[in-house]
Amino acid sequence: MGNPGRGDDGLGPEFISSLESAKFSGLTLEANYQLQVEDALLFSEHELVIVVDALKAGSRPFTFKKIKPSRNYSFSTHTLSPEVVVYLSQTLYQRKPEGYVLGIRGYDFQIGEGLSLKARENLRTALSFCVNFLKEVISENKFSGIMNNLKTTEVSKRSYGKRNKRTPGT
Repeated sequence: MGNPGRGDDGLGPEFISSLESAKFSGLTLEANYQLQVEDALLFSEHELVIVVDALKAGSRPFTFKKIKPSRNYSFSTHTLSPEVVVYLSQTLYQRKPEGYVLGIRGYDFQIGEGLSLKARENLRTALSFCVNFLKEVISENKFSGIMNNLKTTEVSKRSYGKRNKRTPGT
């Protein structure tokens, strides 16, 4: 998730672009500004979902934590947490994908495109970790996806009424 027009907030979309070049078979990649109710359907179509987002604080280059479903939500025009989207997937579609949040540490969230040097280093570290994680999951035949958002089925991009890659202001 993230807005590439706000500096390091674009870590999520940049992660997706970088992972595209790894050419994993069976991986569907989505790049969105934020999670919404509609994403519960996307989550329900996969066994594994990894949500990638920028972190504003932390001492490590990235964090990787399991998503625990939560029904603590409020409806607004803004984002839902990954925990709520997994809960909605379970409640609405009777599917509970295994989910993780990959948070990548950013530093500069001012208006403007491009990542800071430190954020770019953290992106490389997180990408290396995730590629190894995916190889392990694939080798154990547990694979289904990632969401940015990363997700899998076939190497394809799904839009569900929205563009996969957005530029600021669209």
